[in-house]
Amino acid sequence: MPESLGNLEYVLPAGWVCDACNNYLSREVEKPFLDSIYGKWSRFLVQVPSKRGRIPPVIGFHVQSLTTVTLFYGKDGQLYVGAAAGEDESRWVASLVRRTPGTLYVLSSDLPDADYVTARFIGKVALEVLAHKCREVPSWNDEVVDKPELEELRRYVRIGTPKTVWPVHIRRIYPEDCRFVDARYGRHQVLHEWTILATAAGEFYVVVAIFGVEYTINLGGPELDGFYDWLKENGDRSPLDGLPEA
Repeated sequence: MPESLGNLEYVLPAGWVCDACNNYLSREVEKPFLDSIYGKWSRFLVQVPSKRGRIPPVIGFHVQSLTTVTLFYGKDGQLYVGAAAGEDESRWVASLVRRTPGTLYVLSSDLPDADYVTARFIGKVALEVLAHKCREVPSWNDEVVDKPELEELRRYVRIGTPKTVWPVHIRRIYPEDCRFVDARYGRHQVLHEWTILATAAGEFYVVVAIFGVEYTINLGGPELDGFYDWLKENGDRSPLDGLPEA
């Protein structure tokens, strides 16, 4: 999970992903997702900073002054609104001086698009979740690399097929700002969690939740029929179910 999504704890050991691949995946797979409308909005909403310590700004539109504005957090942690770069700031300032009620629309998204960018990003996360789960088992690094069943997804993530969207099941399972309570951590927020679901049919799905949105992807091929069957058999509950109720 990228650091820009709040992950500072679960990191693969050196050597599990080579530097060239890691740089490529960061640039070509992670960045497009993080820079999407949903990627920016969700990080802004949860206030998760990037590696550079910056919470991404979001764009809005102020109706009364006909001004595109930027919403951003300052170094003091306070939320600010200002005219976007290239806008006529005088219209925005004049509107503020008049102190009249106004309407501000903000570009936002509750769920990411089920598109190529999302599919490739979740595929990348899924493969590294598998590697992370196996990191303490002798020889499993080589096993993961050489497994022919993983080759199709690995090629999709590493090389890419722009006209093909690997199916990913996407749904919200709890709000971004949900707070959970348990004896160990007390009241806390869950930024991300994951598991590997093995079905009775011998399929393996990686299930990841990021800011309350659950993503499910099949490690072995571009289909989700087995997961839909599992959902029917389990009353549509999440494979991640088991967290204490908020």
